[in-house]
Amino acid sequence: MKKNTTKGFFVAIDGPNGVGKTTLLEEIEKIIKSKNIQLYKTKEPTNSILGNFIREISEEINGDTLACLVSADRYEHLKNEIIPELEKGKIVITDRYVLSSLILQVIDGVKENFILNLNSQIIKPDLQLAIFADEKVIQERLDQRETLTRFEKNNQSKKEINNMKKGIEKLRKLNIEVLCINNNNDLEYNANKIADYIIENWRKK
Repeated sequence: MKKNTTKGFFVAIDGPNGVGKTTLLEEIEKIIKSKNIQLYKTKEPTNSILGNFIREISEEINGDTLACLVSADRYEHLKNEIIPELEKGKIVITDRYVLSSLILQVIDGVKENFILNLNSQIIKPDLQLAIFADEKVIQERLDQRETLTRFEKNNQSKKEINNMKKGIEKLRKLNIEVLCINNNNDLEYNANKIADYIIENWRKK
């Protein structure tokens, strides 16, 4: 993976389905923007034709095929959204990035090394946020959803948490800074802690 050489600060936020990362990210966004700092929030799969296609077929296509499509969407994401915004000096935060591949595609039977090879030319996040919560808390949050994807069914949160821990080890070996957050409760505290950390490191860059 390549180092981010732009003047912007690149953050990825990942975690098991139902961990509350999207809600947490919304709070982080509010805090950072309230300080008149430019932030660009994005997500994977993207809202592109390819990203929307992945959402449509991910219930039926799996394994190496889906992993290849997800990584292809990631390269387009970098080219069309992430890098242009980083070049403007912004903080860019993506809801899901390579750590999610190491969580979900591994559940799908894909080898970690295959995923890392597919993503060998992506830009490393300057900061990887890994969001944890207890299995019981995650399941309670998933139970509140009207519909579930195949990854969210069958109580797979334990597998997702274990895969994330292994994925974190892989990313740290690639010299990617990982900040682990317990998101069982205290949303406001977690959001402020993360926002302050991001701003501090963005200013150092």
